[in-house]
Amino acid sequence: MKSNTLSYLFLFCGISLLAKGNVYVQSNKAKLLSQPKLNAEGSLLKIGEVLTPITEQGLFVQVRVEDKTGWVSKLFVSPLPPGNQMKLGITSNSSEAVVARQRASDFTKTAAARGLSETQKMRVRGEGDQYDFESLRWLESVPLNLELTQTKEEKNGLSQNIKPNTSFLNTSGLQVLGETKAEVKLGRSLAARLLKKYPLVRDLEFTRYLNSIAFRLGSVSSRKDLEFRVGIIDSNEINAFSCPGGYLFLTTGTLKKIQTEAELAGIIAHEMGHVILFHNGEFKESNVFIEILSGLLTPPGSEVVNTAMSTALDEMEKQFFETGRDAKVELEADEAAVGLVSQVGYSPLGLSSYLNTMSKSEGTDLLKKTHPDTTIRIAKLVFFESSVSMEGTPLVIDRWSDYKKKLSNETK
Repeated sequence: MKSNTLSYLFLFCGISLLAKGNVYVQSNKAKLLSQPKLNAEGSLLKIGEVLTPITEQGLFVQVRVEDKTGWVSKLFVSPLPPGNQMKLGITSNSSEAVVARQRASDFTKTAAARGLSETQKMRVRGEGDQYDFESLRWLESVPLNLELTQTKEEKNGLSQNIKPNTSFLNTSGLQVLGETKAEVKLGRSLAARLLKKYPLVRDLEFTRYLNSIAFRLGSVSSRKDLEFRVGIIDSNEINAFSCPGGYLFLTTGTLKKIQTEAELAGIIAHEMGHVILFHNGEFKESNVFIEILSGLLTPPGSEVVNTAMSTALDEMEKQFFETGRDAKVELEADEAAVGLVSQVGYSPLGLSSYLNTMSKSEGTDLLKKTHPDTTIRIAKLVFFESSVSMEGTPLVIDRWSDYKKKLSNETK
């Protein structure tokens, strides 16, 4: 069963753009650069422009467009064609929910006809002993508000572009990509598993603040098809988690060690980097895959995870707590964090500053077990920081001190 499941899910491997054919520009920050550095000279690329990969170097890919060649950051291009954003928290009267509910019903009937046990047919119905979908639905229901993070220019009404450009193309005629649906469905179940291990902190104001940072970061990335969500989990461990589909989690232990909003943004951007750069692998839809995942977007109380999918989730959960990701992709996510934060007005020094504090703290055993040596990460980050430029980018107002006081008061 395990081999069959993993034949439909290509997990735990980075995606080489060279093997994907053309790539698509999906960010208004994308430039055709003269060198593989974000601060290199270059010309802006158009949203939706098709590029042909030639070779790769770290976080950059050399491409050909018309009669020109140059470099572009992987943060701003995607092997997926443009697609509409997948909205979370589907209501029971939506057409997709009706279809999903019917597929779940059909799957149950098929399983019963094959003589499978109830456990094999449905491992989860919302309140299963391994999953907490109720808390996840709360996180999905939190309204997103960009205005919680503003630059000085935005606050004073001086910016000509108050909100990041999230409507980079007319998506009204686009469908949600099948790959995106599959990725979100799997990530949603992994997130629900994580929330069964660690209680979700249901602080609406704090959660909206974290999500406003993720929204700002995501607005310049290539993953416009995802609605990133950041949750707080109650644990003294210093760690953060990234699930496929854009579900990100920070522990209360981590938040207590953060000194500035730039550090917070760096941590969130690192976790987002894993998703943006497909470090969880590809998610292809097939008839079998749809059958496995059919019930995950049904109305509350009807989420379905069968035995085959549970096996895949076991592998991903093991990566969280035992094996970790490959050191190469962790360093790539660090580089991605520096690139993302510098594009939206945060100091690129935030992540390295946080890692320096973390290296002297207790409660980091799991983080150190599943990540490269902290001194190596900091050394690499110093190099990455030197390759970006914030010239002309307004700095985001730091509001972290207000929230850290709130966190301290709640945990006394």
